[in-house]
Amino acid sequence: MRISISKACLGLAFTCIAPATAFAEQAYLCAINEVYECVAVTGCSRISLEDANLAGVMLIDIEKKQLSSAPLGQDPTTDAIDSATVTDDAILLHGLGKKDTGRTWSAVISLKSGNLSAGVSTPDSSLALTGRCTAKL
Repeated sequence: MRISISKACLGLAFTCIAPATAFAEQAYLCAINEVYECVAVTGCSRISLEDANLAGVMLIDIEKKQLSSAPLGQDPTTDAIDSATVTDDAILLHGLGKKDTGRTWSAVISLKSGNLSAGVSTPDSSLALTGRCTAKL
């Protein structure tokens, strides 16, 4: 009897894990709506994507663990996603920029609304980003 209950619980656990794993293997197209730069003493102010040296559209590929920019008229750049965690409500991401930029970034994508909240840290300032993501089909 204990063995059959254990097998049933194990089966239920794998059933609950499977959708999150399948969902995590998708790619997402994200548009950045707003960027705020925060620096010591003067505080935070809204800046343009160009001033932040960011592309307005990003492709996040969970399976390949890549974050790629999709700038108009320029060559795309790609950063590795060092950490990706999928919960019932969100995808949590973290990565490092190119070595010469000294940037680190983190992002959260809501699985319910598609809202994106991200931060980029540099030695001199931090950037707060908001946007929206949609699963790429």
